[in-house]
Amino acid sequence: MKIPFVVVILRLLILLAKVAIYRTKHTPLLPDNKHAVGIFWGAIAVIFILILNSLPYTPEMLSPLGKQNLKPLTEEKDSQEVFGFAPYWTINKLENVDFNVLTTLAYFGVPVKGDGNLDKRNQGYTTFKSDSATEVFLKAHERNTRIVLTLTQMNNGEINRLLENPAAQKRAIDQAVNEVRERGIDGVNIDFEYVGNPGQEKRSQFTNFVASLTNEMKKAVPHSKVTVSVYASSARDPKIYEIGKLAKVSDGIFMMAYDFATTNAEVAMPTAPLYGHKEGKYWYDISTAVDDFLKEMQAEKLILGLPWYGYNYPVYEPGDKAETRRGYYVYSWVKTKKGKRQVRNFISFPRHAQTYELARGEVLSDQPGFKTGWDELGQVGWSAYLKGGIWRMIFLEDAKSLGIKYDFAKSKSLGGVGMWALGFDSGSSEMWKLLNEKFGVKQVGGDIARNENNI
Repeated sequence: MKIPFVVVILRLLILLAKVAIYRTKHTPLLPDNKHAVGIFWGAIAVIFILILNSLPYTPEMLSPLGKQNLKPLTEEKDSQEVFGFAPYWTINKLENVDFNVLTTLAYFGVPVKGDGNLDKRNQGYTTFKSDSATEVFLKAHERNTRIVLTLTQMNNGEINRLLENPAAQKRAIDQAVNEVRERGIDGVNIDFEYVGNPGQEKRSQFTNFVASLTNEMKKAVPHSKVTVSVYASSARDPKIYEIGKLAKVSDGIFMMAYDFATTNAEVAMPTAPLYGHKEGKYWYDISTAVDDFLKEMQAEKLILGLPWYGYNYPVYEPGDKAETRRGYYVYSWVKTKKGKRQVRNFISFPRHAQTYELARGEVLSDQPGFKTGWDELGQVGWSAYLKGGIWRMIFLEDAKSLGIKYDFAKSKSLGGVGMWALGFDSGSSEMWKLLNEKFGVKQVGGDIARNENNI
């Protein structure tokens, strides 16, 4: 009979202990008695290391949460989606999330490389495997909130490599399915953001990739969900997305109904205007985008994603379609071989995105020159203030503007609403009070999701 390695080590440990005790009892005054004790404890250290090395490593050995296994949810939601992306950099800022209202938490994210491998060196993957994520996932599952992993790629070249290689696609699908199954979560969201027009062949390849991933995911995790994130302009300017076909081969489409304007805008405008396109004010808007999508897909599969952030612009004078300021020139003299020469350098005024939390902290009513306004077509408010003698202006979605957009989604019988992103409202409760008011506590298999007051 083969004796286990650990048993052999333990027997050696006992034998060495007996020898050390014997020498200690019978030669207490000998100077080498200390050496015996030293040898004994040194042997213990070596044996302890050998025992550890003989054991298979598992994350549970180091992680206090590792033994708490997640299991995929099996009950369907009867209510509309409230779909929130949780970026890895906000994983520790989700204390205020109302998981009784949130139906899906989409962890963001893990990049898919062109060869099909998931990028396990990326911080998104490391955080996905962390105790912090496990703690959030457990809390979500306790309230029957679905968890999906967002597979990302923002580089055209990497997307092309993946779509041109069937073996790479299979590798990506296998690894994605394995991560979902091992983590005990509920599916994936695919967020490949291609810039430009790749042509019809690439669109077809992407649709086929989504279809294959959906099929394999449901084989491995029967109640899983696969959704696809797409630009709001995708029905008009398809890029890599075939909206109608993607809706058929997946469980839903998340319309990223934001970034209609970004930091490079020449005039300050809302990043998510509800109206204004037909009136000639804005190049596009949410209502037109939704109408365009609904010509190609069913309403119940469309999730309207809205921003919990805004863009902070330097402007000449705050107001409707305020012209943004680029910066100013600084002149100086420099020495050259031919003498002094005047040069000028352009100093840009900073333009940046601000989360709801940061904007609320900076744009305060006690700021110099503080002003507010309302965009009737965009259906969103703006605030302005003086900083360093320069006007700054931000359109920021809040409970008032989001309430209007949530009502719009309901009037169109959409599958639900979503947000980019969870944690952007850290420290406040008004966003969740609004979602509860508009969509209520989610229904799970005919029952209301459990909470402290309803168990």
